[in-house]
Amino acid sequence: TKEQKSDNRKKSKTRCLVEHVFGFEEQTMRGLVVRTVGLIRAKANVALTSLVYNISRYTQIIRLKPELLG
Repeated sequence: TKEQKSDNRKKSKTRCLVEHVFGFEEQTMRGLVVRTVGLIRAKANVALTSLVYNISRYTQIIRLKPELLG
């Protein structure tokens, strides 16, 4: 139906963004497996992995578009 197609189109945009991040983490940062004991350590591991992704993405953007620094 038209409603389903519209809904899928909206979800597809989000999936593209999210899957790109997870793909990067899987390919470059030992995958998406969290091998820790305890929920607190697992959360810290995920947070640090996300931080590393954000820093690497920031450096990539600045390298490609240095005019963004001002």
